[in-house]
Amino acid sequence: MRRIYLDNAATTPLLPEVKDFICRSIEVFGNPSSPHRVGEEARELLELARENVASLLGVSPPEIIFNSCATEGNNSVFISLSFTGRRGNVVISSIEHKSVSAVARELGRNGIVVREAIVNREGVVELEHLESLIDGDTLLVSVMSVSNEFGTVQPVREIAKLCREKGTPLHTDAVQAVGKVKLSLEGVGYATFSGHKFHAPKGVGFMYIKEGIFFKPLLVGGGQEFGYRSGTENLHGILAMAKALELIYEDFEKNTERLRHMRDTFERLLEERVPGVRIVGKHAKRNPSISAVIFPGKTGWEIVESLSQEGLFCSSGSACSSGEVIPNEHLLKMGYSEEEATRMVRFSFGLLNNEEEVYEAVERVARVL
Repeated sequence: MRRIYLDNAATTPLLPEVKDFICRSIEVFGNPSSPHRVGEEARELLELARENVASLLGVSPPEIIFNSCATEGNNSVFISLSFTGRRGNVVISSIEHKSVSAVARELGRNGIVVREAIVNREGVVELEHLESLIDGDTLLVSVMSVSNEFGTVQPVREIAKLCREKGTPLHTDAVQAVGKVKLSLEGVGYATFSGHKFHAPKGVGFMYIKEGIFFKPLLVGGGQEFGYRSGTENLHGILAMAKALELIYEDFEKNTERLRHMRDTFERLLEERVPGVRIVGKHAKRNPSISAVIFPGKTGWEIVESLSQEGLFCSSGSACSSGEVIPNEHLLKMGYSEEEATRMVRFSFGLLNNEEEVYEAVERVARVL
């Protein structure tokens, strides 16, 4: 049975060109901090990768800080607030990734108030409510660029404008935006990224830290990455990540249109074959690769397990603890019922999927329902 992988929002396979690039770059083994020629060669490649990433995102090279992943980046930004000497508040959306919401709660234990901006039923932040939460004591606003669960695109440009008017720094977790939606960092203070979400290796990511903005490093030591992230850089991972980013943006319009076509075809066929399905965020602007579907009759957990037996791999929008299915908390916050919040499945497409897999995936879904 042919395996079909539709969980690209969780992680992506390496592009063939990236695999080849890794094999070639592995010969460069120097420590970029070493003063001798071997180290200098590594440093030159590291800085070239930084320049390429910065150019693709329209920022300056010193504003790109390489790290291990977006979870590290998100934690770094929030924990940095502990060094401001202020005990104000932070504003996050009510559907943030756990690497944001959990670290925000940690700050809450240290006297910083966490405020949540509500989202509508489509999964989009309500700007008026968000604005009402920002005051003179707001240390940071954090809203993801794209929902990792529903694919809905958040109004980051408008939020950036609002934060600029209020004099409040803005952080955005941009993990699900790279290569999927047009990304602008204008007005953004901090942004975080993970390579394995865009066909690069795991264990490598980067941050955008706007020049001149307040930031205290989470990791201290050797002073690598302009003093913002100590520790010997993962050179091969960084080079591969920069290569993947370059490949994705070379054919950005073509890639996004292809992803959108696969997603739209999948949803159209699914609605024809399975009466009663609902697409979360269908009427909102969405990442073209993510389809969050609420099914009738079975829990998302049951469907994902059954589909795995059929060789189709996707993810459930709910958790399972001691045999009990726990409703998706973000769907509940969006106004869905507890029953609906247990029945979501997320299908997410990548550049290595094809249309034949889309048709076969729908057949397999129909079989297990």
